[in-house]
Amino acid sequence: MNKNTKTYKSIEPIADIILEGTMLCIDPSTGSQSSMPGFALYEKGIKIESGIIEVDPTLNRSLRLYEISRCVREDFKDIDVLTVEYIPPVTYKGKGGMNSVSIMALQKSIGAIMAALPFEHLLEIPAASWKVYKPKEYEKTDEWDAICLGLCVVGIAEFVKGEQG
Repeated sequence: MNKNTKTYKSIEPIADIILEGTMLCIDPSTGSQSSMPGFALYEKGIKIESGIIEVDPTLNRSLRLYEISRCVREDFKDIDVLTVEYIPPVTYKGKGGMNSVSIMALQKSIGAIMAALPFEHLLEIPAASWKVYKPKEYEKTDEWDAICLGLCVVGIAEFVKGEQG
């Protein structure tokens, strides 16, 4: 495990909170015909629920973002850690790359999610980090991406605790 990564360094100081508290993981989306925000809820390092946050894709973007934020605010209580996928401001277009319009839309979605509640602990995990934790049964869905965000964070937190104890 590379202890010099931003991912490791962001998880290390809150490993106890991750493994003893409640963590909400969200794979961001603005709620389009092809993608909805995925979520996974973990308690004490164990996934207890996962799914997608459904919004009406025919609404304008502002209303979809409002609905995503409202859902996070009303449906998820007492969250100790919020984990979202880190979307870099620039990415290479091509295989697996996104155009600037997609990046901006995802950044807005992340902002709506982050502003929904006063999250004391926020983790932004790049895809390159969480994809290492994909289980064999992984399927490319928004829900699975959120689950894998959690698997990554819990896996690193457990490694940190093993190093300390």
